[in-house]
Amino acid sequence: MGMKPLPLAALSLALLSCTEEKEIPTFRIAVSAEAETTPAPPENKPPRPLRWIAPETWEEETPGQFQIALYRIAPGITAAVSKLPGDAGGMAANVNRWREQVGLQPAEKIDGEAIALEEDPSQARWFELKGAERSILAAIFPVDGETWFFKLDSPTLALETARPGFMDFLKSVEIGSSAEAEAPSIDLQAPAKWVKHDVGEKRFASFRIPASGPNAIDGDVSVISLPGDGGTTLANVNLWRAQLRLPPLEKDDDPALGETTRSPAGAITLIHMVSAEPLFSDDRHAAISAAILRTGKVTWCFKIAGEAGMVAANRPKFVEFVRTAVAR
Repeated sequence: MGMKPLPLAALSLALLSCTEEKEIPTFRIAVSAEAETTPAPPENKPPRPLRWIAPETWEEETPGQFQIALYRIAPGITAAVSKLPGDAGGMAANVNRWREQVGLQPAEKIDGEAIALEEDPSQARWFELKGAERSILAAIFPVDGETWFFKLDSPTLALETARPGFMDFLKSVEIGSSAEAEAPSIDLQAPAKWVKHDVGEKRFASFRIPASGPNAIDGDVSVISLPGDGGTTLANVNLWRAQLRLPPLEKDDDPALGETTRSPAGAITLIHMVSAEPLFSDDRHAAISAAILRTGKVTWCFKIAGEAGMVAANRPKFVEFVRTAVAR
């Protein structure tokens, strides 16, 4: 998910525990040439986004509420990226919540180690919270009126094993420009009988396919956008397979990852999968047909989900729908 190289500003991060002084690494975080000089963006200008590169050994998981990304590093060890508006309740409240999670008492004074970002005033802080059984490493980045959290949750005994990868993860963080934060858009031509409805928080577009016949179930079509390459095809397909209670695929050359076809907007990967067990009443199976369209800065994911017979009957329309897409 990295961006093209941009002018860099040095970021020095002091990592000091109560009992020993550790080596102080230097981070370099990419900042756009139009870096702001105030915490909040100018009027009508969206906040700058953050980008990062996760280590190849980390496995993507389905993010939870407020999370942008979630990774499984090893059994019982996760790394999460979250974003909230404003100060997200304040630094003290968040750090004391983490302290409680690792079995530590709340602290009256919450300082952390400062993260100094040259050419851009910052109140970013780094925290290391060691409990008897679990520990947390976390960095808090206030950027343009939003607060970003990068958090490692690990058993204390495994903390030093997980630390290097997490530090590399933080070093990969990039701050983009406000122009890059503008919402992506795409032109679509839906089939006549598909009914457009409210998109929800995470969707760019949603459609309902009206059911026909007794006990029929409406189909659901979704379109979402993801920054950059949107993760690997294998990771995305395994998320969809999990929704159908199918086992994950292990290799990125598995034929079940679908086929690639061309469209006016670029190469499209098409995938079709059916549940191995009935997930609807009357012993009916569920199915998902999906498509991945990468346009450079944005990856578009299209999905039709529902009863297997309905999905199969509408798949030709779905493929044509995806092929009409024109990114703007």
